[in-house]
Amino acid sequence: MPSVIFSHTKTQEKEYLKQLLAEKEWFEREHFSVFLPKNQDDIEQELIKKDGLLKQQIARLQKAWRNIEKNYFDAAEQLHRKKLLPKYTSHISRFGPEGKYCRPNQIFIRLRTKSDGKRAIETIGHELFHLLFADLFEANRLNYSEREGMVDALILHGNFSKLFPQYQKQSIGKVRPKLLKSILT
Repeated sequence: MPSVIFSHTKTQEKEYLKQLLAEKEWFEREHFSVFLPKNQDDIEQELIKKDGLLKQQIARLQKAWRNIEKNYFDAAEQLHRKKLLPKYTSHISRFGPEGKYCRPNQIFIRLRTKSDGKRAIETIGHELFHLLFADLFEANRLNYSEREGMVDALILHGNFSKLFPQYQKQSIGKVRPKLLKSILT
């Protein structure tokens, strides 16, 4: 069965921040909510200042995910045209958007605000769907709003809606009904 490995190191955080800063123009152009450091000193200070709290948050998140992980992957196994890998890595950060993914098997989850903490399990499920269907979405040339809409539709379907009862659909999402049907049936 696939599993999610949680991690947070200063080295990973710095690498992730380089990625985020390289995408800064896209975030601004799309009016995308993202936490970015103002300068290098902010990164070091925040990493030191919040390290103990973040470790506690990661431990709680990992425990909460373990409670649903088997059910999540069992339900994902029932979907068609997905690509399951044995292991996914989840880097936990104080920066970036609420969630982000990087093929083939890495997700990034932000734990900065109370809202982030409440939605982190849903964010993991959401970002994993991006990875599970990345090849299919790319082959069908889905744009950003279509990818988000398809992921929302999948989460709000059947067993996943039971795992994530508080999940809220994004306003930007668009669904391709035929493609959704091909995944669900």
